[in-house]
Amino acid sequence: MIQRFFAAGLACAALLAGCGGDAPVAPAATPVRTLTGVPATVQDHEAAVQRLYLAYFGRAADPGGLAFYTGVSQRMGLFADTGALYWRYGPDPEVRQLLDSFAQSPEAAALYGADHAATVRLMYRNLFNRDPDAGGQAFWSGKLADGVITRSEVPVALLAGAAREDLAIFERKAAVAGAFTAALDSPERLAHYSGEAALAALRAVLARVDATTSAAGEAALVQEALAAVAASPAASKVQAIVRGRCLACHAATPAMPGFASAPRGIRFDTPEQVRADAYRIYVNVVQTQFMPYGNQTGMTQAEREIVRAWYEGGAL
Repeated sequence: MIQRFFAAGLACAALLAGCGGDAPVAPAATPVRTLTGVPATVQDHEAAVQRLYLAYFGRAADPGGLAFYTGVSQRMGLFADTGALYWRYGPDPEVRQLLDSFAQSPEAAALYGADHAATVRLMYRNLFNRDPDAGGQAFWSGKLADGVITRSEVPVALLAGAAREDLAIFERKAAVAGAFTAALDSPERLAHYSGEAALAALRAVLARVDATTSAAGEAALVQEALAAVAASPAASKVQAIVRGRCLACHAATPAMPGFASAPRGIRFDTPEQVRADAYRIYVNVVQTQFMPYGNQTGMTQAEREIVRAWYEGGAL
C-alpha cells in the first residue's frame, strides 16, 4: 500500500514540477515548499483548515466549519503544508478519514460531478486558477478512471508536486479566503454566506487571484467577495436557512426529539415544497416570528430578513 502511494507521488512530482505538456517531464529542481511542519498557533491551524476548504471545495470556510476543523487540526497535528497530507493518506487512518469526509461530502459531489476529466479541470482551477496541461489532464483522469487514486487524494497530490508558481497562487487564494471568513463578523454577512449561489459568487472572485495579486489587491478582492455574496440570489440562501433551521421538524423524518412526523404534515424536504409554502413561511418566520417554535434552532434576524427579501421578490 505505502509503495503505491510513494510511486504515485513520484509521478505526481515529476509531472507537475516539470514544464508541462503531453508526457511526464523530470523536474529541473525540486519545487520550493512554502510551508513545513505542524502549525504552532491557533491562527496557523486556522490557515491550514482554510487550505483544506480551498483544496476540496474551492471556497473559504464558514466560521462554524473553521472552528470545528481547527479543533480537529489541533488534535491530529495536521501539517501546515497541505500537500504533505498526501504522504499520510495511506498510512494514517485519521488523515484518510478526514480527507474522505471532504471529498465524499454532498458539496464536493455537487461541485465536481461524476466525470473524471471535468473533476481534474475544476480541481486545478480551485488550486491554481488554471487549467491542467494536456499531460496532467490525461494522467490524473486516467488514474481516477483506473482506480489507482481517489478523489480524496488528487488535491493533496497536486499540491505535493506543485511548482513554486502554482503554490504561490494557492497561498494567495488561501490568504484571501481566510480574510473573507474573518470578515463574516456580523449576523447579516454570515447569513448571506449560505446557498450555492453565494458559494459560486465567492469562487468567481477567488478565481481572479494571480501571481501579481498584491496585499492591497487581496484586500480589495475580499470586499468584492462580500458584495458579490450579499448580492447573490436569495432562493439558495433560503434553502440553506430552511435546511438549518426548519428541517429538524418539517421533514419526512424529523430529527427533533418528540416528533414522529412533520407538524401538521408541513414538510420542506424539497425546494418545490418550500416555494409552495412561501406565504406560510413568510408569515411565520418574518411577520409573526412564531417559527421556528421557541427559536430552538437559533434563526437570526438577518436570516429572517433574507426570507423577507426572497418572498417580497417573488419567492423565486
